[in-house]
Amino acid sequence: MCRGKTAVKNVIKDSGIDETQLDLITLLKGKQSANRTTLYVSNADPISPAGYWQALQNKSVTVVHYSNLNHTRMVSLINQAMRNEVLHRLM
Repeated sequence: MCRGKTAVKNVIKDSGIDETQLDLITLLKGKQSANRTTLYVSNADPISPAGYWQALQNKSVTVVHYSNLNHTRMVSLINQAMRNEVLHRLM
């Protein structure tokens, strides 16, 4: 296991949170909300891989895919077009 994954597992363990509480697909399954949520995912993001979100079936959640962006770029929304899209969705 790589050091990053080990560190994440240690943080989760030390927090006292049960890992099942972090299974977002299960937690969101069948729960509709008046609040809309948009998830931005990329096939090149190993921290939150796009493939994980394919199983999500929730009309309150929109999944927007970007190709070949690593986690750092996804988190920072480094691309101007992405920032514009996020701002557009907020308006």
